[in-house]
Amino acid sequence: MIDVHHEHDDSDKIDRLEEALHRIEQWSRSYPLAVFPEPDLKKAAEVLKAYGMTLDAISAHAMRHVVEGVGEIAREALK
Repeated sequence: MIDVHHEHDDSDKIDRLEEALHRIEQWSRSYPLAVFPEPDLKKAAEVLKAYGMTLDAISAHAMRHVVEGVGEIAREALK
């Protein structure tokens, strides 16, 4: 006997996971090089250092934002 309820649950879960993947993929295209060209990281590090900041701190902040955003999308999908 086929458990129709289980199949429905699986289908809903697959839909949620696919939607999450689509959201992450869409986000991955949010900062195109045509609009945001690659910076001169050496020059940026020098400018930041002159004002008491580091490129590592800026990079860590940006990565935290991305990873937390992806984590939130994943948590929502895995409910």
